[in-house]
Amino acid sequence: MKTHIIYLLFTFCILSGIYAQNVSISGRVTDAKGEPVAFANIALQRTDSSFVTGCTSDDKGSFKMQGLTVDNYLLQVSFVGYVPQVFRLDNLNRPLDIGDIILMEDAVMLEGVTVTASNVVKKLDRQIIMPSQKQVKASSSGYELLTHMQLPGLKVNAFQRTVNTISGGSVQLRINDMEATEAQVQSLRPNEVLRVEYIDNPGVRYADSGAEAVINYVVKRAQSGISGGVSIMNAVTTGFGNDQVYLRANHKLSEFGLSYYVSYRDYDDRYVNEDQIFEIPGNEKRNRILDGISTPFNYVDHSIEATYNLTKPDKYVFNAMFATSIFDSPHADFGQRIHESGKEDLYSYTRAINKSSSPSLDLYYKRSLSGKQELMFNVVGTYISSDYERGYSEYVDTPENPLSVYDYSTDGARYSLIGEGAYKKSFEKVRLSAGLKYQQACTRNRYTGSVDETADMHNSNLYAYTQVQGQWMKLNYGVGVGVSRQTFDESGEGFTFYTFRPVVQLSYPVFKGASLRYTFNSYPSLPSLSSLSDIRQQVTDIEVNRGNRELAPYRSYNNRLQFSWGNKIVSTQLTGSYLYSKNPIMQQIERVDFEDGNYEFQYGIANQKSYSKLNGQLYVEVSVIPDILSVSGYGGVNRFESKGHLYSHTYTAWYAGGDVSLNYKNFSFYGDISNRYESLWGEAVNYGEKSCSLQCSYKWKTLNFGVGILYPFMSEGWSAGSKLMNNLVRKEEWTYIKDNGNMFVFTCSWDFNSGRQHKAGKKTMNNVDKETGIVQ
Repeated sequence: MKTHIIYLLFTFCILSGIYAQNVSISGRVTDAKGEPVAFANIALQRTDSSFVTGCTSDDKGSFKMQGLTVDNYLLQVSFVGYVPQVFRLDNLNRPLDIGDIILMEDAVMLEGVTVTASNVVKKLDRQIIMPSQKQVKASSSGYELLTHMQLPGLKVNAFQRTVNTISGGSVQLRINDMEATEAQVQSLRPNEVLRVEYIDNPGVRYADSGAEAVINYVVKRAQSGISGGVSIMNAVTTGFGNDQVYLRANHKLSEFGLSYYVSYRDYDDRYVNEDQIFEIPGNEKRNRILDGISTPFNYVDHSIEATYNLTKPDKYVFNAMFATSIFDSPHADFGQRIHESGKEDLYSYTRAINKSSSPSLDLYYKRSLSGKQELMFNVVGTYISSDYERGYSEYVDTPENPLSVYDYSTDGARYSLIGEGAYKKSFEKVRLSAGLKYQQACTRNRYTGSVDETADMHNSNLYAYTQVQGQWMKLNYGVGVGVSRQTFDESGEGFTFYTFRPVVQLSYPVFKGASLRYTFNSYPSLPSLSSLSDIRQQVTDIEVNRGNRELAPYRSYNNRLQFSWGNKIVSTQLTGSYLYSKNPIMQQIERVDFEDGNYEFQYGIANQKSYSKLNGQLYVEVSVIPDILSVSGYGGVNRFESKGHLYSHTYTAWYAGGDVSLNYKNFSFYGDISNRYESLWGEAVNYGEKSCSLQCSYKWKTLNFGVGILYPFMSEGWSAGSKLMNNLVRKEEWTYIKDNGNMFVFTCSWDFNSGRQHKAGKKTMNNVDKETGIVQ
């Protein structure tokens, strides 16, 4: 009862601020570069299309309509050479300053939208955000633009070039609806970005990707005959770098592109500490303390892309891309000193080498049809070559005289072909989309050393989906379903999995500036190729990893309710969600006792009873000085429950974080901080990283340079850990990279364009295969 009273008082306070008066609408019309659009046509209609009033913008792009009455309106803004914008203004009952309205060339209209702030448009499954000119000016890449935009629920690291949800979930990045690589996002020029679509409730189209959120940069590509740029980010204090160079040129209806991206890490001070307790035969315990010894860790990742684009505006788009990635990690090693009561100290050394290359050819065709229809086709062929080596040894004095050695290597090859077709149709109040995707792959992994086996695997995946989105009165709705058939065969033994993925999305405007969204989706999770491969791998003298051919898909059910409220100064989101998984694939640890008195612990996986996660989260963003200084913060709590056939665990974890963005003239500053995000899965608690970074930059014309620091005031540098709570094996493990602590970084970027104009068409789908099937 007390909670209801507080809610009613809060609602009353909000509503009491809305007082009867003459209603007015004002704003400013600009182009994508922020230049004012003079004499733009502004028309105001009621929702029944009856005309109310109209005006034109002045020479500064500004306009104002006064003397209006409380009602629901449609505001239309148009100008010759630009796509008109249509905004739905529900229950307009006080003066409204819309702010900047950006007219975009060759952009898709935003149909059936509700204005909630000057640069944010909320739709059923996404938020559409127009980056401010100061945010664009302060950024030199797609990653830096996201940091300054401070999107709720996301953690962006422009140094590491990563984007994740606060919970550590994956975020799919797209450019003009095409799934983008890290190199493509880094080379993205912020002044080309018309808007960012933040899909925080991914629909059925993305259901088989596993993404918790999707970021789609809607981009107007540089229209010059020749354009290019260079971007570098290198640490001063250690081996750390992300560098790129790209070039684009066009001739008539064609555009050619070439880019090279390299990312490398070279650390000297990386170590792993462990505390282990094993329940051994005879009801005895074996306690081992493993103190980490600093060992090298390094890798280099090369990415090369060559593209060709042929576009006839409003007719068709053909895009071809040849890409290859070459990854080489000669050292992912770590050494440890082993203390065990009653025994002489030992030393262990784990050596890991990982190399791979993955050339691919991507062909895409899009055809525009009459009646707001589109057809799209995509075919991708990929070959993945992978070499992985792992060695473990224990010794007393020198590695040359080991007490035990377990080595194995894997030579892998994978061929895959992916084909996808999609159809879109827009009606007056309903949008329909459907698609069909098929993948066929053949994988051969040869294991040698302590293991001498060959795994020949064939798998296929057929996925079909359809989705309908529309509006009924004030209620926005979306209903979709996806169906898939997956097959897997290894050495003559096969499996077939059928899955069903329904999605329901609802959105309703509660009152001015506030909306309520509900999402339900149910999705299956399939066992990976490596987990289905029954390859036995000796990890230490008493530990073994192995897969499980008996695994079956499991289903999860997710409910999410979100309340949002905001104005030009404050934006808030209160979210509650509940996830339940039935028969999830989680850990299964067993001890095998042999007749000779020896024993081993087998780490496997199996379909367990259930898993659940209850979450509550609050996000607040405040524009302290509009368009100059903004601060955001979030906090939440998770309650996990994991039930296996032999175990039951619960865990509660709080988390919090925030960031600040300051943009003044040609200077910009960004900083963020967060505590560890902790989670429970199976019998293991995972402790995520603490995050803290500071970055300052200055922009002069097309040159942007700056300095930053990663993990300041952290003597241990980067760290993350886990805790295993099995009744037979209890472990706590922490990995540290001291090189990352107080790491100073220098950044610099430069871009240019000149020559004739060409408007390259937008590729709206992209498929990629990264599965190797290797057990590591």
